Amino acid sequence: GVKPPLALSGFGGGSFWVLLTVLFYGFAMKKTGLAERVSYYILSLFPSTYRGILSAFFVIGFVLALGIPSMTVRTAIMVPIAWALVQSLGLEKRSRGSALIILTTVEMAVIPGVAFLYGSLSGPVVAASFEAKHIPLTWLGYAHVVTFPTLLLCILILIINPIVLRPESPLSATPTFARDRLRALGPFKQPELITALVVICSIVYWTTDSIHHMPSFLAGLLAVAIFAFAGILKDGDISTGVSWPLLLFIGGIFGLANVIQEYKVTDWIAQFFVPVVHQLTASTILLTMVVAVAMYALRFLDPSSFIAISVLFLSVVDVTTAAGIPPLVLMAPIIIASVPFWMLYQNFWLAMGDGLTGSEAFTPGHRIRLANTYAVAVLVTMVFAVGYWKIVGIL
Repeated sequence: GVKPPLALSGFGGGSFWVLLTVLFYGFAMKKTGLAERVSYYILSLFPSTYRGILSAFFVIGFVLALGIPSMTVRTAIMVPIAWALVQSLGLEKRSRGSALIILTTVEMAVIPGVAFLYGSLSGPVVAASFEAKHIPLTWLGYAHVVTFPTLLLCILILIINPIVLRPESPLSATPTFARDRLRALGPFKQPELITALVVICSIVYWTTDSIHHMPSFLAGLLAVAIFAFAGILKDGDISTGVSWPLLLFIGGIFGLANVIQEYKVTDWIAQFFVPVVHQLTASTILLTMVVAVAMYALRFLDPSSFIAISVLFLSVVDVTTAAGIPPLVLMAPIIIASVPFWMLYQNFWLAMGDGLTGSEAFTPGHRIRLANTYAVAVLVTMVFAVGYWKIVGIL
């Protein structure tokens, strides 16, 4: 009985068109070989120790997130590289060393993108939720609040993972495959240069939105046109270059944010959350930690995380805002805690990584140990994040 204009409203909003267009950025980076070139170049700069390799994949994930918002594409690029590295080092299948590299690589393919508004698929969901509440949101405003805790979480993971999943022995080999494959790619090609310039110009456009006040999706639409004129994006690529089932699903989620607002679904859910949140608003640290735990719980019910993000945020944002807590401070623990992986179905990208390695990289025990590490690291991150927000004047 929901009226079609409301049910389909997600497809007419700016967030959907941002998502649609920036997914083609990832397609262009992968098709032109730019993503691989960047990955191999970064990997070649780091020492051949476990911490050096993991740090390299963190930098790769962070850099790729600037031009590839799809965690799926980043995983599809990074995990095969990591698995080839594991094999070149002669690490045994399902060993702690193999598990450490592959599991951490998947985390680094997913988590760093949360630092940017359009660095992950959750970004447009966040934008749609803010739009449903008529709360202004800018690229820099988002980064001001979310970038620090996201990077801190990544650093904690890089420090703790090798301790929790200590490899059987230190690495003794010197991997040369990154330099070899970089040479195999040959000189920098024109399509790569065009793609790199489009990505850089788009980031500049988004970071200056508070100055020009132009819609975010305009940069994406222009980028798609440039890719087409340059021959990077062919007619046939429109249907196969991005996942349309995923786009249709997320467009529906964007509309769902408006539907649950219009039909007061959040008011019903708020009956359960608001009394608890009211008791927690006096302590922002405790509030963010409880919100993160609530997100863990909801992820057992919502494998995509997109519904959980909207429902949890929309049901309590009025209460927290009235208590003087900015909406982005509420959103930060929701999206940072949105990728647990106690179960494979909770984290599509880890399931994808398991498939890309033929289930030979890690065991369920390895996965659960690092899943616990991630969950604890998120809670520790929230403690330091609140201190950071107070220092910079956000709280």
